[in-house]
Amino acid sequence: MARNFVLGVDIGSSGIYSVVGGWDGRAEGLKILGTGFAQSSGIRRGKIIDVGEVSGGIKASVAMAEKKSGLRLKSGVLSIGGTDLSALRSKGLIMVSRASNEISDFDAKRALDQCQSNIEPLTNRDVLHSYPLSFTVDGQFKTLNPVGMAGSKLECEAVFITALSRDIKNAVRAMELADLMTEDVLASPIASARAVLPKRHKEVGSVLIDIGASTSSLAVFEEGLPISLEVLPFGSFNITNDVALGFQISIDEAEEMKKNFPIPAAPSKKRLAEIISARLSDIFELTNKHLKKIERVRLLPAGAVLTGGGSRLAEITAFAKDYLELPAQIGQLEEVRMPDGLEPGPWAVAVGLCLMAHDSAKGQNDYGFEITRKTGGAVLRWLKSLLP
Repeated sequence: MARNFVLGVDIGSSGIYSVVGGWDGRAEGLKILGTGFAQSSGIRRGKIIDVGEVSGGIKASVAMAEKKSGLRLKSGVLSIGGTDLSALRSKGLIMVSRASNEISDFDAKRALDQCQSNIEPLTNRDVLHSYPLSFTVDGQFKTLNPVGMAGSKLECEAVFITALSRDIKNAVRAMELADLMTEDVLASPIASARAVLPKRHKEVGSVLIDIGASTSSLAVFEEGLPISLEVLPFGSFNITNDVALGFQISIDEAEEMKKNFPIPAAPSKKRLAEIISARLSDIFELTNKHLKKIERVRLLPAGAVLTGGGSRLAEITAFAKDYLELPAQIGQLEEVRMPDGLEPGPWAVAVGLCLMAHDSAKGQNDYGFEITRKTGGAVLRWLKSLLP
């Protein structure tokens, strides 16, 4: 019987997905105890535009998950998405604190803090995640974990994932109106990657492409850590709209037509393929543009992993493989099993939120040394000072 519980709430443009997870001190891993879904209202391109409407969706979604799990939860972990998510790189240099010149956890943390201090002033933005990508000792030796090494100077290069302060505040306020406290706020692409991107893929180099309703999120990983992130302003709703316009049919009919693609021997099959491929080309062209910017075009051995509701489109992996010239596959949940035969794609973010909460409770991080993950703590303290 699970003794520890977590609620993950993914606020998306098409729906609000809630997952209740649990674990105990003896058994390994997280178990999914309940799931809930409610149609979204008051959200556009992953951004909240009506807090009241979103809170109603959260209430309905969480109530369903609670009913299935038999639990009543008072708080949850929340995702933030949308095109205003960004990843910033920075470097920071510090002098090692010990007279013996042995580098400690404290020195590694100071170097990471210096990286953040060296970022240009974050006007109206807050850091959700900070990841040290590498450390250089005395300007010569580069390593992922400098703790225990000898040196007088320690330089860190890090990536910081940020979101607009108002987007965080709106999401937390929506949770509050749904009678839920927010334990942590995590970037949607990072949570999604935690759920469906295998560790081996993260190590050798891979890009996660999470195709949502109105946005598509990219997260590139190397050596186990995210090195870049971007959210594109296209998603599966755009394909539906294009189909509706192309065939002059209703949105509901277009959605059904898209879901049933390819249509065997149908006269409209070629035209439908042209419409769908045109919009997918937009998504993968911008993906390639992002990879070119970070000098990773055709250089990610583990290729692309597709997830999100849009990843259910037929033949999308073949399209991605041809367009990106990389291996491509549909992401599968690595550590948990969805109940009731649910497909993992749309639930990846909510499941990832629970997994990251489980990691945090177990004292696990991505670094190999002790650094408190700079997610949520300062953000939530700031929010509490603003909320009534």
